[in-house]
Order: sequence, then structure tokens, then C-alpha cells
Amino acid sequence: MGGLSSVRVTDIMSHRVVTVSGETSLGEAARRMLEKDVGSVVVVDGEGRCIGIVTERDFLRFFVEKIPPDSPVKEHMRRDPLTVREDASINEARNIMITHNIRHLPVIGHNGRVIGILSVRDIFERIETLI
Repeated sequence: MGGLSSVRVTDIMSHRVVTVSGETSLGEAARRMLEKDVGSVVVVDGEGRCIGIVTERDFLRFFVEKIPPDSPVKEHMRRDPLTVREDASINEARNIMITHNIRHLPVIGHNGRVIGILSVRDIFERIETLI
């Protein structure tokens, strides 16, 4: 994978990032994920900055714990998730994901706002065209 060090996160990230506010219900967040066929929602503040994330894995836990779907996302999101800058290399992002056992990594622009999401699926789906 050494050849990927020159490939930037913005080259393969998804621009289909789904964002919600902390006040959004878990049920609405899940509906948006299904509607957009994505594996996570990024929780943003009023300025578009990442303050949390909710993933498919989280929804499995919510189901098992019988968390009501009308609960606000802010009460159950993973706060201050790891993120990656838009100019980071794919190798940097991959190392973060492997080290922390995560499958979704919000991409942050130079202005500090969420501009995309990088998933393990994005990396695998595009890897052949990048090598």
C-alpha cells in the first residue's frame, strides 16, 4: 500500500455525508441513513463543525439497549469523534481507522467544517483504480 501515500483523502472520500443536529431524533437519523444508503451520520453544530457521530454499530447497541427512537442524537452520539483533514493521505486515514478500530472517519476542511466522510468501504471500492 506504499503507493497510496500520494493519494489524498479528498480523492476518494464520499461527499454524500449525512449530517444532523444534536436535537435530531435517533429515529430520524436512522431514517436518513437508510434513505441515503450510508453507514453513519455526522452530528454538527450550527456552524457545520463535527461534534459527534452515530454509526450502524451504534444503532445495533441502541436496539439491544431498547433506547427510544425519539431520543435526541446528542444524548447517545459518540462525542468529539476522530476526524481527518482533507489534505491527509489515504495512508494516514487508514492508519487512524485501523488503530482505533473505526469504519467511518469524518473529513474536515481547512475551515473546520465537515466536507465529507471516508469509510472503509470507500477505500476498498476505489483501491484498484488508485494503484
